[in-house]
Amino acid sequence: MRHRTKPSAGFTLVELLVVMGIMGLVLVVVVNARPKAASTRIAVTARAVGATLQLARAQAMASNTETVFRIDTDRLQFGLPRSMHSFPKGMTVAMTVAETERRDDVGGIRFFPDGQSSGGEIALTLDGRSARIAVNWLTGESQLNR
Repeated sequence: MRHRTKPSAGFTLVELLVVMGIMGLVLVVVVNARPKAASTRIAVTARAVGATLQLARAQAMASNTETVFRIDTDRLQFGLPRSMHSFPKGMTVAMTVAETERRDDVGGIRFFPDGQSSGGEIALTLDGRSARIAVNWLTGESQLNR
């Protein structure tokens, strides 16, 4: 004699609870990971901007010529004239630079051979997180503040 099993007509309550529990855990991880991702992206970008500013200063001093660090707020790019890098999507960039270093949507910080600069400040914002990089006009040194 063969015993016939009934075909399953649906899910058991236990199976539904397990699936809903897993979905809840995934949702918690996604919601909590998003702010961390934004703060990480801000920190990485701010460090990249700071490193590029230091490179521009070192290049001006080593070559005994002026070097200009540029930010294009229209194209969301930063860097030296021959080496531009993109800001992450969704990032807001604001800058305060000398009037002589501003043209349309492009601003710059000029570094002189003696290490001084035209000075300025760059503010980065992404998903409520922010960072600020200030460049001292007298010393040409950049400082990152979060």
